Amino acid sequence: MKPILRFIAASVVLFAAFFLAGCKTTDTADSGQLASLEISGHSEVEILRAMQAVFQDEGYEHMTGMVYDKKGSAWDAAAYGGWSLGAVYVRLKLTVDSTVTRSYIVGCDAYMVNGRNQGVLEEERKMYVSERSECKRILNEIQTRLDMPPTGGTNPQ
Repeated sequence: MKPILRFIAASVVLFAAFFLAGCKTTDTADSGQLASLEISGHSEVEILRAMQAVFQDEGYEHMTGMVYDKKGSAWDAAAYGGWSLGAVYVRLKLTVDSTVTRSYIVGCDAYMVNGRNQGVLEEERKMYVSERSECKRILNEIQTRLDMPPTGGTNPQ
């Protein structure tokens, strides 16, 4: 009976270790936001241009500053819409902060928004896990866009 108990105990420990390790994610920059990325070798203007292009390509609407909204899915409406019949929007808020090493930390936080553009009726709920993958995907797209070689400008003859 002892070998089977040891096997069960070891299985539980391994399962717990696997589960906990699987839930842990790392950023290339730890900004305290839902997701972040450290970018070097580019100016803040280049980063902002890449950011604008990525959000435009992804169907996000530029609100103010570095805030972008996109109409949520039917699942978002069911999960976060409550009694409201209006659309639910995914709102991403980004920050770009310089570091002492002349690089930039681009951070992203995600929110679900009910009553968008309705003044005091607008309700913004910060997401802590469910939209992390969207933030990471957008940040990775920004990095990819920055790493692409510039197009045009020269005309080989």
